[in-house]
Amino acid sequence: MPIFNFDEIHFYYQDDCNEGIPFIFLHGLGGDVNQTQEILNEIPQSRRITIDFRAHGKTINFGETGKLSFHQFADDVKALIDFLKIDRFIIGGISTGAGVALNFALRYPKGIQKLVLSRPAWEDQPQPEIIQEAFRTIYQILNDDTVLNNKETFKQTAIYQKMNGISSYAGKTLLGQFDYPFAKETSPKLICIPSDCPNSSKKDWKSVSVPTLILASEKDPLHPLEFAETLYAGIPDSNFKEITSKTISGSRHKMDTVTEIRKFITD
Repeated sequence: MPIFNFDEIHFYYQDDCNEGIPFIFLHGLGGDVNQTQEILNEIPQSRRITIDFRAHGKTINFGETGKLSFHQFADDVKALIDFLKIDRFIIGGISTGAGVALNFALRYPKGIQKLVLSRPAWEDQPQPEIIQEAFRTIYQILNDDTVLNNKETFKQTAIYQKMNGISSYAGKTLLGQFDYPFAKETSPKLICIPSDCPNSSKKDWKSVSVPTLILASEKDPLHPLEFAETLYAGIPDSNFKEITSKTISGSRHKMDTVTEIRKFITD
């Protein structure tokens, strides 16, 4: 199992060591390398790299709760890049991973050739209260030892019913947080990450000097379309593509995502 050590944590990562420019693609909150590898497998002519963030996947430990942040996650990715001795690369991510990639691009721009922000879920402030409430409710259920069935209890909450009513995919995604075997042990991430943000000023986005692809869709309350449009307006050399919502079709969403990223990387 590929592991590297940083900050007294054993990080799990994947690197296929292919020829071509390295493409580092980062997963979302509660996800793992399987989420990103599903896309990376369809991207040819690149060295495909991904990592389980701290408190995710096979990287179970996270250190101090205060280190569950965009800054720290970006530092962890920087440590992986240094470990692999990579000096030129494309970086991107999905949702939280997009936020980490943006934070990384703002703080560690050297070597970045292109930036991919798929379904960004933040602007320059914490997530909207409705999203924070959803993750906060999941956290409370996970840490309530009197609850016998986490998913069924969450389904009965007003916040789940509201989110699921807006988008069945959003409801499914939130329920999926309970599937992780270490969901309770790593639950502080559900409070810390939604209340954090990749950076605190839209003005900073003007310093992004590499070609940037931004992907988003309608009917996705966890990743509002208007967030992507705001990023598109703020990042100078950016390209926005609206893709099929997972609420409409998961397979078409994946196909659109792969098509746009492949085109962006190979152009």
